[in-house]
Amino acid sequence: MPLNLNAKWPVIAALLLASLGLTGCSELLFRQTCVGLAKDMRYCLAPLPHDFAPPTDKPLTHPRIQPATESTTKPAIMASQQTDSNTGVSSPQSFSQKVSIKVGKESHELLTQLELEGERMTLVGLAPLGQALFTLVYDGNTLSSEQSVLLGDNFKAEYLMAMMQLIYWPEQSIRAHLEGGHLVTGLCDAAGDSLVNTSSCRQIYSQDTLISKSALQTHVVQIRYQQNVGDALWQAHISLTMPQAKFELEIEPI
Repeated sequence: MPLNLNAKWPVIAALLLASLGLTGCSELLFRQTCVGLAKDMRYCLAPLPHDFAPPTDKPLTHPRIQPATESTTKPAIMASQQTDSNTGVSSPQSFSQKVSIKVGKESHELLTQLELEGERMTLVGLAPLGQALFTLVYDGNTLSSEQSVLLGDNFKAEYLMAMMQLIYWPEQSIRAHLEGGHLVTGLCDAAGDSLVNTSSCRQIYSQDTLISKSALQTHVVQIRYQQNVGDALWQAHISLTMPQAKFELEIEPI
């Protein structure tokens, strides 16, 4: 059942911001694998892709809604990723990031470590001083969370796991696991014409918004990538915004 964004998300985000400095005994919880993004829209965690796309040589020039048919037009998720057709990522991959979260006027920072191996996706959250906050493990079917008991049962760290996939997973994978919404990709603005940096975007709209002919079409989620030409998405500075929730997420590679 989709979560109600207006009722759930502000509480989730507030709990996250309020709890970043907490430490203590941990508990193991099993989490849902689908998260609500808006009314009648949700994203369900996808397995690790078996065929990550190669790096792009040029930025996107036109927004598109349908999946690309040529691999050269897909944004890169890894610069050089070896995969196995049966077991997902064949060699371990690890990425460290500094994450800034802002909800309304509240803001905080944490460190994350994202690890990919086989069909297993692990996301570890640390406070700025290094205290362990949570460890999320997704094996393609179930999502488990080991986290400080002080975070409470209402702490929904799985939203961060979902956001990581919306940011880094190939477009066709996101579309296959997005319910009640449409993913549109393209240049964010004129800055994307630069030969030095690209500014590409992923935007998620509700189905009702795309059907409407109104000029006031607003996205539910926007992800902006600032990166050098030819860089993989893991090397990009990421800005994710959810205007309805007054939520902003900034990711800087470490």
